[in-house]
Amino acid sequence: MRDPSGLVIRGGTVVDGSGADPYEADIAIVDGRIAAIGRPLPAGATSGVAEEIDARGKLVTPGFVDVHTHYDAQVTWSSQLTPSTWNGVTTVLTGNCGVGFAPSEPDLRDMLVRLMEGVEDIPEVVLTEGLPWNWRSFPDYLDALDGRTYDADVATQVPHAA
Repeated sequence: MRDPSGLVIRGGTVVDGSGADPYEADIAIVDGRIAAIGRPLPAGATSGVAEEIDARGKLVTPGFVDVHTHYDAQVTWSSQLTPSTWNGVTTVLTGNCGVGFAPSEPDLRDMLVRLMEGVEDIPEVVLTEGLPWNWRSFPDYLDALDGRTYDADVATQVPHAA
């Protein structure tokens, strides 16, 4: 990830999601937050910048939210939530398809694996060998996810199958 302490994205076509027409602008980011937007940005808005990106001819958009993913297992073993993050997604939602792994008592885990294998066509061995099963309750599952790092933010719902 780029250094969030100082970044300027120069000359990109900004599509901000508001419905307004796209426009060219520079964007200054300081401490991971947008500090200024303008064309051109005044010198004070870009002092101490660690990095600049030339975005001429490119779109600059807010991060996308993927509201229907099947990362319920992947988030337990991978820090990369691909392919979503390859496409500008900065937040993923899991649990929304109804098939997931928490809450989960040990005697129900095989059933959940078979269900996910059938619905998602993920091989059983991938799930049985890949899932750490270091949770029982849904709050335990959230704690397990919270102990990991990802290339996007993760939000989850309680799946109805579990």
